[in-house]
Amino acid sequence: MSIDMTVRTPKKRTAQTPRPIIIDRRDGFYSALGYKSARTATAENRSYSTAPSTEHELRDRKALINQSRAFRRDNPIYKGMIDAAVSYIVANGFELQVRSGRPTVDKKIESLWRNWFRSPEITSLHTGPKLAQMVCREVLVAGDVAMLKTDKALVQVFEAEQIAGKGYTDPGIKTNKLGQPTGFYLCPWTKTGVRSDNIASTPADYVLYIANLDRPSQLRGVPAAQSSFAMLHRINDICDSEAIAWQLLSRLAVTVNREDAAEAAYLTSRTDDTKSDDEADGDLATRVTDIDYALMFHANPGEKVAGVERNIPGQNFGESLRMFLRMLGLPLGLPLEIVLLDWTQSNYSQSRGVLLQAYQRFLNLQALIETRFYRPLFDWRLAAWQSQGLIGQSRIVEHEWIKPVFPWIDQLKEAQAWATQVERGFTTHSQVCKSLNRDRADENERRQREYTEAIEIAQQIEKKTGVTVPWEPFAGLKAAGSDKSLLAQDAETESPNENTESLAEAVAEKVIAALKGKH
Repeated sequence: MSIDMTVRTPKKRTAQTPRPIIIDRRDGFYSALGYKSARTATAENRSYSTAPSTEHELRDRKALINQSRAFRRDNPIYKGMIDAAVSYIVANGFELQVRSGRPTVDKKIESLWRNWFRSPEITSLHTGPKLAQMVCREVLVAGDVAMLKTDKALVQVFEAEQIAGKGYTDPGIKTNKLGQPTGFYLCPWTKTGVRSDNIASTPADYVLYIANLDRPSQLRGVPAAQSSFAMLHRINDICDSEAIAWQLLSRLAVTVNREDAAEAAYLTSRTDDTKSDDEADGDLATRVTDIDYALMFHANPGEKVAGVERNIPGQNFGESLRMFLRMLGLPLGLPLEIVLLDWTQSNYSQSRGVLLQAYQRFLNLQALIETRFYRPLFDWRLAAWQSQGLIGQSRIVEHEWIKPVFPWIDQLKEAQAWATQVERGFTTHSQVCKSLNRDRADENERRQREYTEAIEIAQQIEKKTGVTVPWEPFAGLKAAGSDKSLLAQDAETESPNENTESLAEAVAEKVIAALKGKH
């Protein structure tokens, strides 16, 4: 039999009496779920603000950013979690692939982009891939970042704190009536913060603004993992308490239980010379007992010596910490394995499953980096190259960005899975190359060179010895003579292919015979 309850407050109470909670047992009602949970919150004098996202940003955004910066400086878990996410989202940067249909022009544009992206930042301290990593990291740590397109054909990076208007509650971004940004207040750093006085707004056309926004009313970004900050504080407390407990136990070996323990301990102790009167209060606190490595205790009736169990602190420390860490990575979609960088307790299926779930989150951030960072930069430089006459005047250049993709966990199983999909027509060779962060056109060029060199080597051997040898082994391929697919050959690793072995033996015998005949 279950009894449902609802929560209410007494109707009559004085201003001096506290506001108690009265629980009534009533059938058919349960106040912890649905709409009645709001009534429970009201009864407990809890309230929630109703405001657009911009109001929350003005009140709490700067404090959240400062806390996030401190976590990244001082907390290895938070720093490692952010860096792991950046390594999956950006890795070594996105690769440009122009698809205009004119190979010469495509290669020219790609070459211009690679040369410029080697050092696109005005201080010349950061390469293009490093700059992309910094932008992604700033979006995760601070919520947003801005880049100014300078007249030197380079960009200048402004951190989230440098987008600041006049006053603490000014978001630093001018908008029109529709909420569209029209200008940005970009401020320089000082020793104590940013200087925002007498700063004119920069037109939005000259600024690239990359922000991680969640609500339609949101204008400024906030740290991506801010909902887990309380959990990170708890993790710090757990680790600190565990460390303190072990420090105490390392100094406490045995306990002596006897009558008149305080007086007896005082008589068997001496003054602690390392303590001063200011550091300890009372004679008992400033005395110490010296013992040798071996101790004989002669006990009277009722007196005993008990050893201290060294495993008392945190009997479930590992399990508790792992659960807290699992919840810590939820806002970023990071599984525990990525947060801890530990895959020892995961098999192939589990590792692939959790990474697939995480990668769905990574795709959203990859799309943000592409649309707000890479594409605007490329369009800016493309227009400049066209105006300089370096390329044609076509205003639209079809292109795509090859982004870091889902990693191959087990190379053999991944290769077999992709081979099956290609053979069944479920995917293409181009998509397989992208899964390895490679471009199909470049791969075909490299394969063409290897095949040509392999055929030339085989022809040289035939010319020298008069024996025809297969060229495939010189290109790292299976020799001709087996009609089975690579997938079938991999499945028969326990029983080697007899046809391939006999063919190799026959070719080897012919080569040896030809060489003997020449000598």
